[in-house]
Amino acid sequence: MSNIKTYTAKATWYNDSEITLQVNHDILTPELATFINDFWGESGDRLNAEDGDVVRAVIRLFAARAISCLMGQGGACFGSNKLDSGMWWTKKVLDDQGEGWPDAEDLGILITSCAIESVGFDDVELEAA
Repeated sequence: MSNIKTYTAKATWYNDSEITLQVNHDILTPELATFINDFWGESGDRLNAEDGDVVRAVIRLFAARAISCLMGQGGACFGSNKLDSGMWWTKKVLDDQGEGWPDAEDLGILITSCAIESVGFDDVELEAA
């Protein structure tokens, strides 16, 4: 029996951009999470922010990277009935990151839904310098 849990992350500073992740804790183990967390700088800060829970720190790190990636691609919005989209975006996020992350199938994190907007024309004000 797999140990799958669902997490939601929000970027409240910008239109409450939200992403939902399905995490298989049989794959994303503390050992794998430690490897990923230690690869990236400021690993201790992430651990402190998640009260020493390295798995939660890596899930939150992936969520942040995913929201940033989707914003950079113009945003995305899909529901849990579009798991093909979720796998495509999961792979896209990992491809954009390059090293430091395993392949999507070996990570245990799947984007299952999101509502992420990119900065648009009406979000920007222009002033003369």
